[in-house]
Amino acid sequence: MRTNFRIAAAATTTLVAALALTACGGGGGSGDTKAGDRPAASSVATPAADDAQAPSANDSAGSTAGDSKASGSGTGTSRGTGTGTGSSGSGSGKHAAAPAKTDSKPAKKPSSGGGVVDTPCTGANVKLTATPVTRPINHILLTVTNTGKTLCNAYNAPSISFSKDAQSPIQIDRDTIPQAVVTLSPGASAYAMVRTLGEDDGSKAYDADHVTVYFHGRSGNESTGPSAYAALSKHVAVVDSQARATYWQSDLSTIDSW
Repeated sequence: MRTNFRIAAAATTTLVAALALTACGGGGGSGDTKAGDRPAASSVATPAADDAQAPSANDSAGSTAGDSKASGSGTGTSRGTGTGTGSSGSGSGKHAAAPAKTDSKPAKKPSSGGGVVDTPCTGANVKLTATPVTRPINHILLTVTNTGKTLCNAYNAPSISFSKDAQSPIQIDRDTIPQAVVTLSPGASAYAMVRTLGEDDGSKAYDADHVTVYFHGRSGNESTGPSAYAALSKHVAVVDSQARATYWQSDLSTIDSW
């Protein structure tokens, strides 16, 4: 009987202990927030690679998917919803986009050209040829060709001498004044026609086998630079008082029948 009493007492003690443990585990839930009611962790937008700094936890409620666009609305936490307006650089620490680079160099100005040519054509930069022509008779064609590397001006008209013992200067026909000064580029030519005989005035003619040409400057009065010399292919009869010459021309056709 004593042994049975001990066994029953031990069983009773074990049962009491089990009941006590059950009471402790069940009483902790009354009045507390259940596990399913706890707030979820805040949702933070991921900054772009060029963000200055990540947003703080306080920004998480309003800066959601709306921050990644120029404007819009987004969901806040997992419990409840929140709306917010996002703008570039507002609440997310983003920098404004840098302006596109522009070329600040000024455009190159176009060249102004060669300017005013004031170099006279002379024996130093031209070659002279003198050719007797058959039509009109008693005429010689003078041609000067620019042999230099720069422009030159054939000013006025040639001053002509067929002999060192010339009786008088060769007159110039003013009706042949060109509309503009004749400017010769390298390799270009100017022309003048010379009449060696005119109406018979009783003067005695002499034979000439060459011609010497003197050149004028801008004023047209003075002689400038070295003269040019050219031999004639045949002798021509010359009377200085009857001789005439034209101004320099850029187009031979203007005087070919003079």
